Amino acid sequence: MDRIAEIEVRKVEKDLYFKLPSDIEVGIKDFVLLEFTEGTIDYGRIYKILEQKSIFSPIISGRVLRKLNENDFVIIKENNDKKKEAFKICLEKIKFYNLPMRLIDVNFTYDRTKITFYYWAEGRVDFRKLVKDLAKVFNCRIEMRQIGLKDEAKIKGGCGICGRQLCCATFLKEFKSITMRMVKSQKLPMDMNKITGLCGRLLCCLSYEEEFYAKGRADKR
Repeated sequence: MDRIAEIEVRKVEKDLYFKLPSDIEVGIKDFVLLEFTEGTIDYGRIYKILEQKSIFSPIISGRVLRKLNENDFVIIKENNDKKKEAFKICLEKIKFYNLPMRLIDVNFTYDRTKITFYYWAEGRVDFRKLVKDLAKVFNCRIEMRQIGLKDEAKIKGGCGICGRQLCCATFLKEFKSITMRMVKSQKLPMDMNKITGLCGRLLCCLSYEEEFYAKGRADKR
């Protein structure tokens, strides 16, 4: 019986689910080649493996073809090498059309049939002319994906005030709602330089001990 694999395809996007044939031997954290339902070939890293008889019935995005081999990693490196030039071309066209957006990252699919440009903007951007120009240059599907400031930090990475690598760039899968109430309940200094991350938003780690503080407040009542 086929299994289901939860796979991280892109850092800033939600994990997707793919059919995992029983004859393919892979494990958690393995990189695998994927075929999407629309035919696109890409790759990702396995996060979980579920039995199909599970009560959980996710939307299936495609199927796992096989585990990546050395030749696949060569192709991926070639695609990554092309990112800098694609970024430069897109940036020039954004400036040409004077679009209110900041380009953050570029990603090629494994088969180079689609390029995704990640950007940040305060509102909606009419980038139809931009997409048309990029499609002519790269001769493939172009997707523009708007992301938030936390997503930007997740892509670029870095170190927090704790001296460790950013949580979002290493293990965080989802961003929880962080509020000033958490800062006050934990009696932290109201210094924005100490309670905000590189993204300019309140530190994600404020949520880690919130349950402990909430329980402490409840016990005192």
